[in-house]
Amino acid sequence: MTPEENKFLYELEEHHWWFIGMRRIIAGLLDRHVPSAPLRILDAGCGTGFMMSWLRRRGENTKIHGLDFSLDALSYCRERGERLLARASVADLPLRSNTFDLVISLDVLDSFSPEGATRPFAELARVLKKGGMVLVRVPAFQFLYSQHDRAVSTVHRYTARELGSCLAREGLVLERVTYANALLFPLAVLWRWLRRSLTGAPRSDVKPLPIGLHWLNPLLVWVLGIEAWWLKYLPWRLPVGLSVIALARKPA
Repeated sequence: MTPEENKFLYELEEHHWWFIGMRRIIAGLLDRHVPSAPLRILDAGCGTGFMMSWLRRRGENTKIHGLDFSLDALSYCRERGERLLARASVADLPLRSNTFDLVISLDVLDSFSPEGATRPFAELARVLKKGGMVLVRVPAFQFLYSQHDRAVSTVHRYTARELGSCLAREGLVLERVTYANALLFPLAVLWRWLRRSLTGAPRSDVKPLPIGLHWLNPLLVWVLGIEAWWLKYLPWRLPVGLSVIALARKPA
């Protein structure tokens, strides 16, 4: 990401509806499959670091390690008080094999095409302990590729089948593959279609709500909260969405 996008991320991710709602969706998936216990967790592509502090809800004495290629992003992590940090690419992790109980990577592996992502997915599997879990989220559906994707350096938007295949190829057992942000999907498709011909510097769609529309923030959080409840308590995946999320286990 550019320094401008990192600044937006740092300022928005604690209170913006999209970040809050997506964290609830991740919590729904993890609560169903990952025990709340002292864990060693890697956030591979930790960005500005808020997710690291949020992950401590997994249990007392949980250790959260963060890794990102951006020095700018890591500086924000340090401002948040994080210290277990490393600068590296997800395609070449400077970490021992069989180290982590849980590895998450959120909107990072879309920087690689499915054909070019063999090494990053292999690295995530390598550092995972036997019996450990990996959670990967990437943007969904290449036909939605837009200025937003250019702004955040997305190379490819995945389908559920593509993401599941990338994890299964590394010998991981798929526990759940689902789309997310499904209820707002029709509006998002319309929005991106209307903006398809815009020119100028690419800008992310994730930005503060306009003045006068801040009342929408809790409503949109509630909408994503419905999806979080669905994924936590019901066995069926969401059929479409702006993101696709996979949870997989390394065989013991």
